[in-house]
Amino acid sequence: MIIEFNDCELDLDRVVLRRGGSEVPVEPQVFDVLQFLAERHGEVVRKEELLDEIWGDRFVSESALTSRLKSARRAVGDDGTRQAVIRTVHGKGYEFVADVRVVEGRSDSREGGDDHGDAFDEPARDLPIALQRLIGRDEILAALIEELDESRLITLVGSAGVGKTSLGMELARAVASHYADGVFVIELVTVDDRDAAFASVAGMLGVNTGLGLSIEDAIVDVLRARNTLLLLDNCEHLVEPIAELVERILRAAPLVSIVATSREPLAVMGEHVRPVAPLSVDDLDSTQFADLPSIPAVALFLERAQAADPGFELTEQNAAAVVEICRRLDGIPLALELAASRARAIDVTEIASRLDERFRLLKGIRRGADPRHRTLQDAVGWSYELLDDDEKRVFASLAVFAGQFDLAAAESISDGDDDVLDVLTRLTERSMLAVRRSPAGGTRYEMLETLREYGRGRLDDERSVTLYSTHARQFAGAAAAIEARLNSADEGVAVARADASFADLRAAQRFSMEIGDVDTAFGLACAMREYGMRTLRYEVFTWADAMSEMPGGSEHTAYPVVLGVRAYGAFCRGEFDRSLELAGAAKAAEQALGVEPVGLAERVRANVYYAIDELDRGVAENAHLIELADASGNDSRRAHAFYMASVAASSCGDYDEGHRLSQSARRAAERTGGITDLACSWVAEGFSIHGDDAHALSAFAHGDRLARSVGNRWMSAFARTEIGALRVSHGDLESGCEELAEQVDVWYRTGEWAQQWHTLMRCVIALDRIGQPAVAAEVLGSIEAHSAIGAPPLMVTLRDLVLDTRASIETQLGSERSASCRAAGADLPVATTVERTRAALRGRPLET
Repeated sequence: MIIEFNDCELDLDRVVLRRGGSEVPVEPQVFDVLQFLAERHGEVVRKEELLDEIWGDRFVSESALTSRLKSARRAVGDDGTRQAVIRTVHGKGYEFVADVRVVEGRSDSREGGDDHGDAFDEPARDLPIALQRLIGRDEILAALIEELDESRLITLVGSAGVGKTSLGMELARAVASHYADGVFVIELVTVDDRDAAFASVAGMLGVNTGLGLSIEDAIVDVLRARNTLLLLDNCEHLVEPIAELVERILRAAPLVSIVATSREPLAVMGEHVRPVAPLSVDDLDSTQFADLPSIPAVALFLERAQAADPGFELTEQNAAAVVEICRRLDGIPLALELAASRARAIDVTEIASRLDERFRLLKGIRRGADPRHRTLQDAVGWSYELLDDDEKRVFASLAVFAGQFDLAAAESISDGDDDVLDVLTRLTERSMLAVRRSPAGGTRYEMLETLREYGRGRLDDERSVTLYSTHARQFAGAAAAIEARLNSADEGVAVARADASFADLRAAQRFSMEIGDVDTAFGLACAMREYGMRTLRYEVFTWADAMSEMPGGSEHTAYPVVLGVRAYGAFCRGEFDRSLELAGAAKAAEQALGVEPVGLAERVRANVYYAIDELDRGVAENAHLIELADASGNDSRRAHAFYMASVAASSCGDYDEGHRLSQSARRAAERTGGITDLACSWVAEGFSIHGDDAHALSAFAHGDRLARSVGNRWMSAFARTEIGALRVSHGDLESGCEELAEQVDVWYRTGEWAQQWHTLMRCVIALDRIGQPAVAAEVLGSIEAHSAIGAPPLMVTLRDLVLDTRASIETQLGSERSASCRAAGADLPVATTVERTRAALRGRPLET
């Protein structure tokens, strides 16, 4: 038996290593190392396994193994830095990564036998050796192998750099044994016309063109009775002639299969088009550190970075930068490989910080025969230059979108002479755009960020300003439409529209600020405020902060609302004094400008006063909020004002008043049909129920379901905090603690500190109940240091429970140790408090 890899052969029967056809003398133990690793191809083999296999019970030092591995690498042409055959997996062992083929019982007659000059005598002779592992394509590769049994023509299509060629090559290697007459790779990137393309095919197949036949006829004739696979690589610039030839081959040669790679389909009858997408980056931001290496985009970056710098490792410190690189580069394998090759020269955090200049960063790195893959700009530019003039024009215009867009949006920024739908269709076929189907119906389009940056670079300054101004006005109008539908039965549709458009809403806000367009900038921030509050997209608060000093802003009629949004942001951050200051400025601006109050300043003040234990002032502001809502005739504002007043009354022990107000909120909500309005009324009802915890739990759960159905993460988390607390109080400690731990995480990740302190107060009680009084004391100390023992709205009943728990903790720990733990908690960074709280609630060991 012979194991083949790269240009090497391990002849197991003769115990001989051949490289490039010549025998390479090696020590027996070096041969054994190569054999053992090759037989375990694709697996990480621990050092201990190698030592046991090669030396058995004999004691040898690790240096003996290291020496044999170095010899093995030299023998097969692997210099150890490139690691194209044996890869060192730091801290784990070694992996044989070269592509392996096993040949049973092959004679050596080929070495001195006759050469008949027949291209089909040596199946798969033209398949290049795999120099690197194919990462993240197992699923599509398996599907393609199966599909080749059913279809004779498969075209792999995708945008620049996604790895169509690598996938096609791996597919060809995997199925080579299925084709008796071989697999042939015809590379078309270096040819630029019909005649040269056909000559390349004929030359690779060894076709005799001197028999009086046309070159196409000669190709078809030689393939007519053959069982072979043709891999036609990089067809996009020769689609029409290649499609013509492929169709003739398929009709005349029934045993020939074809795999083509292209930026667009060949459009031949019987063609199965297989899109090759970039490696997925959708789950990167939510993936735990320990699981990151299993994400294909990260795995690819890490392997290539380690090839460039063997000392490179993924750590807690650089993980965020690696995630940012993978996400910003859209998971495009070529871009990731080019970025990873920089790891030897600069740190990954520097790579991540330079991605706004990705075409400068990722150039001048690769050398090789394929001019498209030397730099990222080469790869994208190759596709761009194949576009027609109208396609180039529309493509560049579409680059101003930051996220998904629909046909109407594309038409609104394009030249009137262009048939935008037709051009969008062609750009999609050429893999310059991706089609996204909305669950709610309708078609949206999306451009990879890398393609967007290239497209923007094709715009001159005048055209760029015109397009971005149009884009900003368009999305200001979209924001106003979203706001109008947010407090109605169409709330879910409005949230979905905002979610899908948020990247463009952000881009519109930034551009309008840059050019000093106060109307558009203020309109965007004010219209998106409620959406931002409900979905925990607190970035909207930073928009208001950034635009507060715009020239002419203080004279704008929307200025009081902008100040109110800033005040609400400060409240959420737990900056209560700053919040009251900004709310006061908003009221003063309303009076100075003579505009009708929208109630945002009163809403902020009520929440802050509840939080800092100034109950009377909070109730007064809430009453004023209800008056303003009544005067406006807006039932959604009424529903929210009644909800706030209801929760405050119930939390202070006036359950009858709380219930009355919750029902007022319900009636107003039913008139609007708004799901959030209804959710508010159910959560208020949950607080108003006294002595019937099952009923309260049901009300909170219903409010949670309603809120989640329209993406209201704030109301869902608020309701689920109370669900967790109720479960703890009834002895369902595991479920209740897990629920509280999840909500602590939600508030921490979004920077919502006003609500976090309330949740942590619930956690103090839970921690005491599960036998963690020391951690409970630490959390209590942190709350006392950073917040009043109250909550927004103030919960007198909760405060009393926390004070009772503090007394219980002192009894268990003793006054001295309890005070020490509370002092330690006060000194801890809040991030540490949060992490220790979550760990303790989930029963995990705590670091001391």
